[in-house]
Amino acid sequence: MKNNSGFTLIEVLIAMVVSLVIMGGAYTFFNTQQRQTVIQTNVSDAQQTLRAAMDFMSRDVRMAGYDPDDAGTFSIDSIDDVNGMSAITFTWDNPNGPTSSSYSLSTVNGSTVAPNSRALMFNTGSGNEPLAGYITALGLAYAYDNNDDGELDRDVNGNIIWAVDNGGTWLYLDDNDDGQITLDDDGNGNGVLDDGDSGPSVTLDTIRAVRIWMLAQSQAPDPKYTDTKTYVVGPHVVTPNNNFRHRLLERTVLCRNMGL
Repeated sequence: MKNNSGFTLIEVLIAMVVSLVIMGGAYTFFNTQQRQTVIQTNVSDAQQTLRAAMDFMSRDVRMAGYDPDDAGTFSIDSIDDVNGMSAITFTWDNPNGPTSSSYSLSTVNGSTVAPNSRALMFNTGSGNEPLAGYITALGLAYAYDNNDDGELDRDVNGNIIWAVDNGGTWLYLDDNDDGQITLDDDGNGNGVLDDGDSGPSVTLDTIRAVRIWMLAQSQAPDPKYTDTKTYVVGPHVVTPNNNFRHRLLERTVLCRNMGL
């Protein structure tokens, strides 16, 4: 006589529920891991872009004023800082002859480097070329030796004076004199550092160091993330408030060829 016993309806339902729980857990785990991979990829892209752009720009800025033949015509020629579009132009004598270099930030519409976003541009005499895409903001500040004593000028508290040129007037970024350029220096909360008067007038040939800030964003947005952080990028205060992830990199470059 055959055994016709099998699973009861309750046993089948229990098995289905257990299977659904296991499948749901597996899907949740997979979805979480996939999201973390996307996040890490976006962050890594931004960091790699920053490192490459900063290394390239730092190397060139360090050569400002390089004049092995003592021609006396090489220096930092112009600096600008308007609406988050910081820029610097300088000359130096490389093995192929005198070179004028500039770095600036520009919107590049339709470019494959940074479609409809900003890019770090460089120019060595043949026109602006995009160096790195997805650079949201560029900030520059300058330290100088106005009294020609071989040391960077400092404030009354002994902190190096980092300043920007505001139409001929040099403005000190560390307005509260705590030795750091942070959001605390935006005392009135208008999104721009207060820029205290640095005191004596300064000429470009007294610059001895350049401080560079770069803020980069990920290439792809993350619909489930909104960056509401506030970043201090030199004299600029930036709050992206968008779905991109951002990374900030800062570096100080000593212009060892200036003032020789």
